[in-house]
Amino acid sequence: MKKIIRIASLLIAAVFVFSACQAAEPEIIPEYADDVDTTVNLGGFKLKWGFAKSGSKEENVFGYIPGTAFADLALERKKNIETNNNCTIEMTYSDFGTIGSAVQTSAMSGESIYDIATDESFVFVQYMRAGYLSGLSNLIDVTNTEKWGTPNMLQSLMWDNNLYGVVPYAWPDLLYTSFGYPIIVNENLISQYGHDDPREFVEANTWTWDKFEEVLHEYTHQEGDYTVYGMATHGAYFAMMMFLSNGVALSDYSNGEVVCGAYTDPGFAALERAQLIHRETCRDCFHPDENTSNVVTNFKNGNSVLLTTNAYEILGHSSSIMYVMDNVGILPYPLGPNATPGVYKGYHESMLYSTSIPVNAKDPETAAFILSEMYEPFDEYKTKDDIIEYMATQTFFDIRDARVYANMLENNEYGFFLEGARSLIEESVASNSTVATLREKYESKYQSILEDYIAHHYAARIAIYGE
Repeated sequence: MKKIIRIASLLIAAVFVFSACQAAEPEIIPEYADDVDTTVNLGGFKLKWGFAKSGSKEENVFGYIPGTAFADLALERKKNIETNNNCTIEMTYSDFGTIGSAVQTSAMSGESIYDIATDESFVFVQYMRAGYLSGLSNLIDVTNTEKWGTPNMLQSLMWDNNLYGVVPYAWPDLLYTSFGYPIIVNENLISQYGHDDPREFVEANTWTWDKFEEVLHEYTHQEGDYTVYGMATHGAYFAMMMFLSNGVALSDYSNGEVVCGAYTDPGFAALERAQLIHRETCRDCFHPDENTSNVVTNFKNGNSVLLTTNAYEILGHSSSIMYVMDNVGILPYPLGPNATPGVYKGYHESMLYSTSIPVNAKDPETAAFILSEMYEPFDEYKTKDDIIEYMATQTFFDIRDARVYANMLENNEYGFFLEGARSLIEESVASNSTVATLREKYESKYQSILEDYIAHHYAARIAIYGE
């Protein structure tokens, strides 16, 4: 499989040469940088901000449920900016996808609809490549990862040596809804059946693939015609997390080469084990319904002890698991032999609260200034530890859950799902074909994905953050 790595390496090397030449140019400092006097008079500027709703039928305050502590803090922040800087922030809330569509319509018509737009990155990726979004690298300090998100989180919005969207990294709750796929544990069923709390396996560093197989069988209970399954999950989610659990990256840039994790030895081993567990050794331990919505319902109804699902189903809206169940725990996926102990991978196809500045915003510099002021960390939650403590006491049921969740978030990566990079991984548990056969089948497709997309995303990443 060296062909995949070598050709992509040559392509990306050429792109990096171009990036290095650009990096030698003098840095452009915008009129409003992150460290300016926050009482600057904006002369009555009226900023229009389109923001995707957190729930299909819910009201919304900057992504928070109205009446919650953070909704109130966000409203107070908005009011202070308007008062201190002589401006008005006009919010428009709509469903996910709708805000992005308005950005596209605006760019094509030339009419300025929004100055700032927040929607899932899955939508913005397409508009970024079409030239509908403003590059942010010269508008805000995008290298401030404590405020805007880590390169792994923002990978999907890197293109043409620039960054086209950020996330509110320092705002508790919001970022916690944007990745997958932790394991959720029904702790009441654990107690009911007299099982050890699986959090203890994580603490003892015994949460391995072998232990996982053991508990899947132990947690599966047959009571007459009724079965409580060890796990409910969509097969693709399970395959992805098993793959990442062996210390593998979906794609990586290392020593001048783009490496596709599925074509490495640890990646191959992880996919083979995922296939073995899901299709053979623990086949009867998985709830047979793999519909992405039904798996959550099955878990809520007590039909399974474990669940794998995306973070948005765990918290983020009033019907999320954390708001309707009274005792659940959070686990990382069990670690394979190639993984680094204590490092738990997460995965995302889209960051829900990605925020961009449309290419035809009235005044991109002013919009960037207001965005930067709005997304400053809240005074009460300045550090990661502050946020973990909040999540442990206000959202999760145990400090261990909050720490695992934060660890997975910190180590989550973009999977290039939109470009088709999940195909091999997903089919590894859906097909009767061997993993070796599937790797050969998808080699040409992965080669094209690397050349057409991944290489360019990594070139932009190097241009922005360095190697």
